[in-house]
Amino acid sequence: MATFYLLPPRECLEQAVAEFVRRIVPGVPVPESLCEQILESLVGQAGDSYFVHREDLAGGPVAADLADGFGAEPGDAVVEVGLAVGNRPANVRAWTMPTAVPERAAG
Repeated sequence: MATFYLLPPRECLEQAVAEFVRRIVPGVPVPESLCEQILESLVGQAGDSYFVHREDLAGGPVAADLADGFGAEPGDAVVEVGLAVGNRPANVRAWTMPTAVPERAAG
């Protein structure tokens, strides 16, 4: 079974990563690609896991978007990650892809 991490929009994550880096190493320039580099490194460690940014979904039901656009199958795990604000951790909601994925309305 695969795990799909539904992440906040890229721009939000890039800003959060840049702010964190500025706090721990002030004055060091933050590469624009740092956030994607971090995610690529994590994919290599996370096994059968996929990172999907919220803006990459088609706008329908999340389960249908993951199935249609990213190959999610019944029983796959989905971890929806919100933004971490301040010192609080991100809100996380975990669920399993249903056996029957809602179909899109015609048209």
